[in-house]
Amino acid sequence: MASKGGKTVNGLVDKAVIDVGSNSVRLVVFRTHETFFQPIFNEKVLAGLGRGVAQTGKLNPEGAVAAMAALKRYKRIIKARGVSNVLAVATAAVRVAEDGPDFIKAVKAQTGLRISIIAGLEEARLSALGVIAGAPDAVGVIGDLGGSSLELVPVGKGRVKRGISLPLGPLAMRAGGDMDIKAMSARIDEALDEASAQITTKDSGSFYAVGGAWRSLALVNMALRGHPLRVLHNYRISRDEAFELVHLVGSQSPASLARTPGLSSRRAPLLPYAALLLERILQRQFFESVTISGYGLREGLLYEELGSKARAKHPVLAGVKALAQQNWSSSRFGSEVQRWLEPVRDVLKSPFGEPRTNLMMAAACRLADIGARLHPDHRAQIAFDIVLFAPFAGLSHEERVALALCIFYRYSGDTTPPRGGLIGHLLGKEQKKTGPWGWA
Repeated sequence: MASKGGKTVNGLVDKAVIDVGSNSVRLVVFRTHETFFQPIFNEKVLAGLGRGVAQTGKLNPEGAVAAMAALKRYKRIIKARGVSNVLAVATAAVRVAEDGPDFIKAVKAQTGLRISIIAGLEEARLSALGVIAGAPDAVGVIGDLGGSSLELVPVGKGRVKRGISLPLGPLAMRAGGDMDIKAMSARIDEALDEASAQITTKDSGSFYAVGGAWRSLALVNMALRGHPLRVLHNYRISRDEAFELVHLVGSQSPASLARTPGLSSRRAPLLPYAALLLERILQRQFFESVTISGYGLREGLLYEELGSKARAKHPVLAGVKALAQQNWSSSRFGSEVQRWLEPVRDVLKSPFGEPRTNLMMAAACRLADIGARLHPDHRAQIAFDIVLFAPFAGLSHEERVALALCIFYRYSGDTTPPRGGLIGHLLGKEQKKTGPWGWA
C-alpha cells in the first residue's frame, strides 16, 4: 500500500494518496504534520471503472483504459514532485469485479504503483478514522458514499466501532435519470434493514456525511440559506433543514440543480438519489444534524500511519502550528504568548464553552505572529482571511470566524472588521454580544 520517505518543507512532509474508486481515480498530495493534512495537489479523473460491474461482473473496459492512463500520469506527477511516501488503495469496483486483481497487476507492471484492494469493512474503518482525524469529538454515524458502496460506521469518544459496507452507491444502484422512487426506496430500505442493528448508536449525535454526492447536497443547502462561508468541512445542517433539503432536491431537475454555484454538472443527475438515500437514513434513526466532513478514506490512510503521540494532537493545534510555520512565524513565540495569558484565562468568557475556549485561545496564541511579514497597512485584513479560509480541520464555522476576528483585532485594534455580512450571518446573538473571548 505504501512506500516510505517524503519531501520535507518547513518541517512538513509531503505524502501522496491514490484512491482508485468506482467512479473516480484521484491523486491527492498532502503536506502533513501530525494531524494536519493540507492538500497541495488534487486531481481526479472520472473513469467510471464501476459502471456496469453489477451487471457484468467485470470492470468497465473504457473505464479501465481511462484509469490506467490517469495512473500513469499520477506516477509522473509524484516523481516530479519528489514525493516518496505513496499510499494507494482500490475500493468497491475493483474488489467486486472478477478482473479487479488482474487490473491491479497490470497497473503494477505498467506504472510500478503498488495498489492495495481494501475490503469493505476496512474501507469503512479507514473512512471513520479520517473523520475522527478532523473531528476528534465526533459522535454519531459516519456515512461514506462512493460510486458503488455506502460505508456506515458508528463513532464516539474518538473510537471507531464496527461498520458495514452496503452496495448502495449510485453506480451499483444504476441511479440517475428518471428514477422509480418507490422501487428505489424499497431497495434502499432492504439494504438498511440488514444494517440497522449495526449502525445504531446510544447517542443521537450527528450523521457525518463523507463523499462528493453529500458535499454537492451541502452546496445546494448553502445556496438556499445564503450561507456566506464556502467551506464545506464541518458545515452543519439541522435535521429539519436536511428533510427540507432532500425534498427540494427530489423535486428539481438536474438542469436546475446544476445552476448551484460550485456544483459540477456531472454531479447534478445523481443528487436526487443522494437525497433519497439520506432521507431513508434519517427516517430510520434520529440524528440531531448532518455534518459534512471533508475528511474520509484518504485522510484515514494518513492518520493510520501516525504514532500515538501524533494522533493525540488536536487537528486545530496541528493546523495552526503548520500554518504558522508556512508563514515564517515562530511556534515558540506562540507558546510564550499563551503562557503570558495564562493568569487571565479563568476570567475569560466565551459562548463556545470552556473546553473550546481553551482550545481556541491556544490556537490564537500560535497564530499571533502570522501577519509579521505582511504589509503593515493590510496585514490585519490579510491575516483575517488567511485564518478564515485556512485548510485546517476541527473548527465549526462560527469558531473559524471568532478565531479570524481575534487575529484581526490583534493587528488592527478596535476597528471595524472586514466581511461584516459574513460575520453577522454566522455569529449568534450571544457571540456578537460578548465577542469571541468575552472582551467586548
